[in-house]
Amino acid sequence: MNENFKMPDIATVKPGPIADPEPFEVYSKKYEDHVHMVRDDGIIMLQFHTNGRPMIWARPIHRTAHMAIRAAASDPENKVMIITGTGAWWVAYSFEAKSMAQYTKEDSFRNRCTATLEDYWGDAVPLQENFIYDLNIPTIAAINGPGYHMDMALDCDLVIAADDTVMFDVHKHFGFVSGDGINTTYKATMGPKRAAYYMMTGAPITAQQALDWGMVSELLPREKLIERAWELARDIREVSRNRPGWLRCMTEICRHDLKERYTKDFTGEFAMEMWAYLVDEEVSHNDEDLVKMWTSGNIELPAWESNPVEYYDVPPKK
Repeated sequence: MNENFKMPDIATVKPGPIADPEPFEVYSKKYEDHVHMVRDDGIIMLQFHTNGRPMIWARPIHRTAHMAIRAAASDPENKVMIITGTGAWWVAYSFEAKSMAQYTKEDSFRNRCTATLEDYWGDAVPLQENFIYDLNIPTIAAINGPGYHMDMALDCDLVIAADDTVMFDVHKHFGFVSGDGINTTYKATMGPKRAAYYMMTGAPITAQQALDWGMVSELLPREKLIERAWELARDIREVSRNRPGWLRCMTEICRHDLKERYTKDFTGEFAMEMWAYLVDEEVSHNDEDLVKMWTSGNIELPAWESNPVEYYDVPPKK
């Protein structure tokens, strides 16, 4: 090295300020149409919804979810995260298949390629990766009722559920390959052979089965679910208040196995789903197939509009 060389000093370079993440007041407002957020003492809760009713799983919330999670993950004021749905249902509703073309056109090979790149792969990959890799704080899922796309909930460090929860892998019912996350999560949480059965058959998994198999840790009446999630979050927050090393390292230890499995399996198996989607031209979302899925679990899904509007607040401390 040149003996006259020296590193530049800050006063000479004037590099500008360090970038700050968006504050809670900004990102909670930005995503409020699909994700209602409340925070107290470092605990943030994300409630997924559509107009205050159970979420309608379609491109708007599919994209907003991973953006909202990334924003929350970037905020150092968040120390514990709770996620939940709205009302009595997790992901149970979608828009009528005929109206889905407003978001995703599938009427030609070219359009299906675009849907793959921008919608399915484009939003589903960051949804899983933001949740698994970017969130360096403990996560708690409060599964509020029957539904599909349970992977985001089951990927949380702690999982509790309403006692009437029923879980489905919806892919088989539509003819999709199970590749966009539920495959990885099922194998991690219930074992490969049991996962194979429930992915290949699309059979329902009851709340008690999920508890017995270790997929969830507690079952509660729905009216006590959010309160219990906050109890758990407050306990973690109190233990870690002056122990940031404990918080960070325990999160990594608890999530390590899931991270390893996602790193090994996720993108390759998701690519298989997208390949099959392009090869099997008739595969798409179908209203009748969704009704058959619910019927197979002896579940009667009410009209979406009949669900009450609910926005959850921070429950009081006991």
